Amino acid sequence: MTPMQWTVHPARVRPVAAIWAVVAIAVVATLIAQLAGDWFWGAISAVGLFISLTRFFLTTRYRIDAEVAEVIYPLSMSRLRWDEVGCIRWQDHRALVARSISRRAQMRGLVFDFTNLSVDTKAQLREFVLAQTSPEVWQ
Repeated sequence: MTPMQWTVHPARVRPVAAIWAVVAIAVVATLIAQLAGDWFWGAISAVGLFISLTRFFLTTRYRIDAEVAEVIYPLSMSRLRWDEVGCIRWQDHRALVARSISRRAQMRGLVFDFTNLSVDTKAQLREFVLAQTSPEVWQ
């Protein structure tokens, strides 16, 4: 199978939520600027809030091939080799791929969003991941 790549942009999928998020950032930044008495602190808070929401506002790229599963977030990248996978939780709209079944490993695991994928593509992707991993890791 050739490597599968896709992107997800949550703000484009949910434009009303994106507008409300921008409004909330603007309101909080304005309040902080008023409380601090300087526009600089309001601008810093707006940047900080935007950075905390980058996975919503900016595009996330996903890539799966024969060797690794990879998620490229706006400010970071995570990858996991198939031989390191210890837990997979597959749902219709997303999948969690982690090193083990421990809560900590699952919090650090890769979460794949299938929002933009067709039903056929999801089925192909599931079959491919099944072929790359042992049945014991599936939950």
